[in-house]
Amino acid sequence: MYDQRKTDPTLIEVGFLRSELQTGLTLTKIALDASHRDKTTRNRANARKAYDAVLRFSPKVSLSNDEISEIKSKLEQLKAELKMLGEEF
Repeated sequence: MYDQRKTDPTLIEVGFLRSELQTGLTLTKIALDASHRDKTTRNRANARKAYDAVLRFSPKVSLSNDEISEIKSKLEQLKAELKMLGEEF
């Protein structure tokens, strides 16, 4: 039997966005807690890459209203944490 969940590009794309956001948020937490500047800088830079990836790819993904709200909320949280780390937008 055909299992659409395994091959549905939209589910994979939404999963990618969620994963990038979670990774970015994890990296900002590490950066905020780091005691060494190089660790903070490295994790902030990688979190920013995750933020930028979500911005770049989310317009190409068909999202439900709930998914739009979820992605937008987490993206705003990530942006706020990046700002705390000194990122400029």
